[in-house]
Amino acid sequence: MKKCFISRCLVIVLLLWVLPLSASVIDTAKHYSTTIGEYFQVYHDEDTDSGVEGALKAFNNGRYAPARQSVINYGINSDPIWLALKVNHSEFAATHRTLLFETAWLDRIEVYFFQKNQLITQYLLGDSQPFSQRPVDHRFFAIDHSYQQGETLVLIRIASVDAVILPIYFMTDTQVTEHNTLQAYSYGLVYGVILALIAYNFMLFIGIKDYSYLFYSIYLFAFLILNIAYTGHGFQWLWPDHTMWQRWSNPFLIMLCSISGLIFALHFLNIKNNFPAINRWVIGIAAGFSALVLTTYLMDDFATTLMISLTFIFIASFMMVILGTISLHDGNNFAKFFLFASICTICGGIITANTVWGLIPFSAWTYRAAEIGMMADAILLALALAEHFNVNQNERLMAEKMAGIDALTNLNNRRSFYKYVKPIWAISLRNKSHTSVIMLDIDNFKSLNDNYGHAFGDQVLVSLAETLQKEARSGDTLARWGGEEFLIFLPETKLTDAINIAERMRRKVAQIQAVTEQDIKLSFTASFGVAHTRDSNMSLDELISQADHQLYCAKKLGRNCVSAELSL
Repeated sequence: MKKCFISRCLVIVLLLWVLPLSASVIDTAKHYSTTIGEYFQVYHDEDTDSGVEGALKAFNNGRYAPARQSVINYGINSDPIWLALKVNHSEFAATHRTLLFETAWLDRIEVYFFQKNQLITQYLLGDSQPFSQRPVDHRFFAIDHSYQQGETLVLIRIASVDAVILPIYFMTDTQVTEHNTLQAYSYGLVYGVILALIAYNFMLFIGIKDYSYLFYSIYLFAFLILNIAYTGHGFQWLWPDHTMWQRWSNPFLIMLCSISGLIFALHFLNIKNNFPAINRWVIGIAAGFSALVLTTYLMDDFATTLMISLTFIFIASFMMVILGTISLHDGNNFAKFFLFASICTICGGIITANTVWGLIPFSAWTYRAAEIGMMADAILLALALAEHFNVNQNERLMAEKMAGIDALTNLNNRRSFYKYVKPIWAISLRNKSHTSVIMLDIDNFKSLNDNYGHAFGDQVLVSLAETLQKEARSGDTLARWGGEEFLIFLPETKLTDAINIAERMRRKVAQIQAVTEQDIKLSFTASFGVAHTRDSNMSLDELISQADHQLYCAKKLGRNCVSAELSL
């Protein structure tokens, strides 16, 4: 029994050892929908001068080791490596396949095709070469090859200071087309949304001169250019012949994106005014990292520059979370959107970084998690800015409304009265409809102020305004015209109806009782003047002047009465 158990264990160990080796041959008869890293064998060549002959000799001598990874990953500033891939084609007619290296930032890729130890063809790719020299017009590194009958050995040398992460695909023409179409649609959506947000927020800045929208547009633009750079679209579309910029664009654009994000955060959260010490610290940290990047660039130390920029983008992301938390704790309601957005960016960046470093299994979702996080960041910040815009607009409208409201009585002042009434007046003239105006004045108001104080006088004015609002119709417009004078505009109202309304109001006013500081209940009265449109040539001011004249007549008649020119 014991021997049987040991035998089974040996069989399992043998299978685990043999399976990776037996799976190291790609068959053109099969379709491979995922990365093929586990089919490769890897060799670290310590003798950099040995060249492809030495790499082939090492392969024939069994010095390559199975990769055992679906995505081969050696991190930043790794030593050059050799990869070996066996491709078997059993049919007589040649078949076409594409090797796609789904990475956009490798410095140099040398690819050699052998059959029976004889070199058939070779290719040179990488960011160190102008884009026009690539064998396939693709933002990633791609090689088309027709495989002849038998076994083909593919040797690949990778040398790059950037992160050596190799999602490699072995594709048919149909798979390449489907893969490219899916990527084109997804990036079209991402870039379309970001460009729309940039344009929308920049136009808001032009319209309302709020710098939060300008800094947000710059932040989104910096991320867009960074994404275009590290996905290879920039080298393909924008700077195909500028290999120097292609090499240094990622660390510089990472710094630009991070700094623009911090500037937006400081302004949007009003950190400068609320927390000046924190504002100085953030600016100092950004300036310090910028100086380090510039120094290492001048020293032509790309690996250190890249590490500094990657370190800074993580520090900047965490600083944004801290700024959002502090601002939210300080009572800034907009900070909650900002905080959630920053957390999305951090989570996406951490997932992508760990995918690149090989700590998380590679997939399209984990590899592009930073883009997804940034898209969530952009949408949440857009919501925050929209809410910010709504609040500002409401505050502005409220301020405009309050500017047209009498603070004591909450009735319209003269400015607001004309604003609301002039359009109605124009319609009434055009339709030749009846329009009336009532002007009233509190009788002996000066003596009330003099005898019982201004507080009592204010109480009288407030009570009168409340009574007028209750008695007025829904379409009437009321205003405190000045001091103890009030004006009521009555559209679609004949003179007789206006007189009846004024009389009803006069009686209601006479019933008001105001209490003095000595707890004495006092009544007061008001005089009313009513005017009506004579003809279509009469202006609004002329109508108001007629009502004022009738009010004067009511005062001369003994006060507490309604006066109107009945001949109208």
